[in-house]
Amino acid sequence: MPNYTCYIVDDEPLAIKVIEQHLAKFPQLETVGHSTDPIKALAHIKQLQPDLLFIDIQMPELTGLEFIESIQNQPSVVITTAYREFAVEAFDLNAMDYLVKPISFKRFVKTIDKFLEQQQSSVPSATEPASSPYIFVRSDRRMVKIPLHEILYVEGVKDYVKIVLSGSRVLTKVSIGNFLELLPEDRFMRVHKSFIVPLSRISAYSAQGIEIDEMEIPVGRAYKVAFLARMEKNT
Repeated sequence: MPNYTCYIVDDEPLAIKVIEQHLAKFPQLETVGHSTDPIKALAHIKQLQPDLLFIDIQMPELTGLEFIESIQNQPSVVITTAYREFAVEAFDLNAMDYLVKPISFKRFVKTIDKFLEQQQSSVPSATEPASSPYIFVRSDRRMVKIPLHEILYVEGVKDYVKIVLSGSRVLTKVSIGNFLELLPEDRFMRVHKSFIVPLSRISAYSAQGIEIDEMEIPVGRAYKVAFLARMEKNT
């Protein structure tokens, strides 16, 4: 059963076919769609939410680079193009890889290996149980120790979470929901779709917001009742 979904955007049908043939050799991957029209592809991607996107740069109406900038929940992106000169711009937009046509299967394998490695390491791994005073998360290809008592708040930013500590910040690629599972329930709480807070750090609160070290964090409508009940229980 496939673990990850892929989508292809290219104005050349033959180029799409080549990538589909390459992808078919990986049982972990499933091509869920493709399009030669970048405008239509934007709507498809919003609906399908693929894990991996292959996209050409030179296309009518919308270039591949403009396309990437238009995506809100950006998947891992692989640029496919006949031109080498756009590599710097592509990586500035956090493209995972840059494939120059014609794409050989040997080079394609390296791209997929890189993608699978990133996915396997994207969920932070705790070397200690949640009751431990710290966890380790992957950031910039290394494991970083996060003392739980130093966390001021955690903010979800697209496919990443930003861990704000006393004096530093750490960015790691994981959903905020998966990150919450690493934290002890008695000490941390999700109060918004984009924020997790340590209860002990709250200096003031209302039904609309929380104050932590002069930072004001919103309380989401869906989390308000549970948050207020939790705070009343702790007082």
